[in-house]
Amino acid sequence: MSLECPFSPRTADENIVRLTAGLTILLTLAGLFSSLHWIALLLCFDFFIRGFTDRPWSPMRRAAKALARLFRLPPERINAGPKIFAAKVGFVFCTIIAITAFAGQIQSARILAELLILLAALEAFLKFCVGCHIYSLIQRIKRALSEN
Repeated sequence: MSLECPFSPRTADENIVRLTAGLTILLTLAGLFSSLHWIALLLCFDFFIRGFTDRPWSPMRRAAKALARLFRLPPERINAGPKIFAAKVGFVFCTIIAITAFAGQIQSARILAELLILLAALEAFLKFCVGCHIYSLIQRIKRALSEN
């Protein structure tokens, strides 16, 4: 399945995206061994910035950029549209984790956090963005519905 990309004229650096996913893994793991609700709120904030603003304020993205410079990774430009959608999904996902953790449903929050780690690992290590594929599927459905 090819990814649809009319969502945004912006581009992103694939290396920064993958490093950000790796940092998400590390932060979520830290949350599993400490206070998951506060880590989930921090991730909500970061995903919100990346998904709903065009500001460069994301702490995770800034850290990933610093790592990319440190390791001298050359930029790999990709369309940002599906990644922006994936960040919006990440925001919703982390919001649910935070709500369940604050509500005392720690086991549910931990399971969701482990799923977040899996999804971020697919991006970080295999360049497989689940949110991007969901975005592409939504675009295909929208196109099919508009043709009818």
